[in-house]
Amino acid sequence: MSGLNVLVYSGPGVSLNGRAYLLRTLRQFLGHRYAIIPIGADTLRAEPWETKAVLLVMPGGRDMPYMAELNGAVNTRIRAWVAGGGRYLGICAGGYYGSARCEFEPGTDKQVVGDRELAFFPGTCVGCAYEGFNYKSEEGARAVEATVERSAFGVAESLWRDDPMKIRIHYNGGGYFVPRTDDSSARVLVRYPDDVTDPRDRTQRIKGAAAVVSCAVGRGIAVLSGLHIEYAWDFLAASSYTQPHNRGLVALMRAHDVFRRRLVGAIFLHMGLSPDPDAMTDCADATHSMRAPVVTPVFLAPARATGVAAVASAMYALTAMATHRGECSVDGVSDMVLQDAEDIHVVTAQTGDRRRVSASYERSVLTPDDIGPVSATEEMPESRHHSMLVLCANDALPDEHETPRFDMRAAIKYMRETRAHTAGSWLMYADTTRSTQTFLERNARLASHLPDGTVHVATMQLNGRGRGRNAWISPVGCLQFTMLIRHTQRKQAPVVMLQYIMSLAIVEAVTSLPGYDNLPLRLKWPNDLYALHVPVSDSDDSTESAPAFAKIGGILVNSSCSRGEFTLLFGCGINVANRLPTTSINSVIRDYNDAHATRLSTIPVERMLALATAKFEELYRTFLVYGFEPLLQAYYRRWLHSDQVVTLTDRDYERAQVVGISATDGQLQVRSLGSPRTVYSLQPDGNSFDMLRGLISRKLQ
Repeated sequence: MSGLNVLVYSGPGVSLNGRAYLLRTLRQFLGHRYAIIPIGADTLRAEPWETKAVLLVMPGGRDMPYMAELNGAVNTRIRAWVAGGGRYLGICAGGYYGSARCEFEPGTDKQVVGDRELAFFPGTCVGCAYEGFNYKSEEGARAVEATVERSAFGVAESLWRDDPMKIRIHYNGGGYFVPRTDDSSARVLVRYPDDVTDPRDRTQRIKGAAAVVSCAVGRGIAVLSGLHIEYAWDFLAASSYTQPHNRGLVALMRAHDVFRRRLVGAIFLHMGLSPDPDAMTDCADATHSMRAPVVTPVFLAPARATGVAAVASAMYALTAMATHRGECSVDGVSDMVLQDAEDIHVVTAQTGDRRRVSASYERSVLTPDDIGPVSATEEMPESRHHSMLVLCANDALPDEHETPRFDMRAAIKYMRETRAHTAGSWLMYADTTRSTQTFLERNARLASHLPDGTVHVATMQLNGRGRGRNAWISPVGCLQFTMLIRHTQRKQAPVVMLQYIMSLAIVEAVTSLPGYDNLPLRLKWPNDLYALHVPVSDSDDSTESAPAFAKIGGILVNSSCSRGEFTLLFGCGINVANRLPTTSINSVIRDYNDAHATRLSTIPVERMLALATAKFEELYRTFLVYGFEPLLQAYYRRWLHSDQVVTLTDRDYERAQVVGISATDGQLQVRSLGSPRTVYSLQPDGNSFDMLRGLISRKLQ
């Protein structure tokens, strides 16, 4: 399986503005299918990032600090990974850094001259291409009229539509690429206009200078750019550009933005990636270039809880803790406002047919028209100060216009059909949120008043979270939810085992349906969900012909404890109906039908939520009484690790065979192949990329 992680170097030397702009652009083009993860030098040095990475991006900034952090062993790993089939994108300073030699402003007080270790481009990156560069201002920036060499990309001609050959792109401090005279392996994708000058002699014009180059590196590829292809016009403040050569920069970039976006998409396609086609389309709303979605209202309704008293009590608890308008209200929306640690919640609880989401609130808070230029410290275009919480009675559930991508009425119908009691008792839904996990974790006051078993669902997460620093990709069709469970610690029911119950519950929720028991859904220790993946022609795995198991979900559990009671937040992401980026439950069902001539129905996201939460409650009740021991055989029947051999790096690379997990702490247990009487208990070492790499062992016998 190909990787899914796009790693963005964020160590010393990286420009804060450049990093913020780059993350926005990467999320726009690749966030539908890949996880965009900022990383530092320590990660590149110590963790097994290569196993899941699909692209490494070096942003603009200063390449001397890059050298100080990465020279030696790290660069050797990067070079080997790219040569083995990886991808490297270097922008501005990342372009200098990826060349065999850098010659930046020679003979000046800014001079940086010397060889570079990565040497993807077998030549010299010479800069600045234009004079006037200043590290502390935009006075040297300009919108250059670059020429796109379309024939060099190897993409469909239709992608370019009727775009001009020359387009305006942001420039500030980048170099041009000069190959060695004996080498022609690099392919020029974009050229500067003919007004580039030699920094060693500014009277000398460099005609046809290479601005973006593509370099074959073994089985991999490196693309280096002297232009800031990631900069969109609405990232920038026109007031920053006052020099004669850049006074109209923002207007020029705005006029050419759709052409720039198609260029960026073509570069990703050229590199063998799968950019979002929507990022390359003509923008119907010319008031912005790529403003990402913002948070939307959160609807809260009773799902399994149907008793009038219980519903009234929960609604009263939420509204009673709110303050009246005046302290921190949003004008004209509601007279109930709750200040929390992360958000200010505007709480409204209305019934009947009245519109519950104020149009003025949507305009002024959720979708502001006057968002300014991107801040260097602001990574996501979200409302950081307000959220709207809409309490819905049974006769006032949102309609398809308010929740077009998730049917709350259907979800509640499925919830009640599955006949559980606590898990999924109340349903919270937002079309778009930062993260369902973050919303409940950081708004402790709100969470403390939510009924036990409340489940928060979102169609799109702007900052979906995985284990460690990992991100969770949020394509439409993925079921993403966080469930709140309050658990009293019991000796026979240790809290650490609950993540195993949730992962088992999700698999069993599907395979326990009549006819679905042989679906190839599996568990990967400790908390990942896998399914048999059949490669498709438009995926990154199109070179693979044999089916293989691929990740389709994961579990993230956060807990806090007060007076002997744990408050647990189970964050779950499950590929239900999205075939990409790997596969999904419904894809597996279709493949099974094709292979076995069956007619198993696919599962709507709303039904999957009901099945998973109900199965969790069933297993949880068994666990509370008898512990995890009665669930072990079901867990082993579905896991991937029977008789798997692992290497214990902390014991001189001793090899051992998996024999099971502990029913009390969930640690993996293995038996030494060299000394069969020796059994070790293993736990992860904390790396974010491969749970079975770098395991820390403890001898049991």
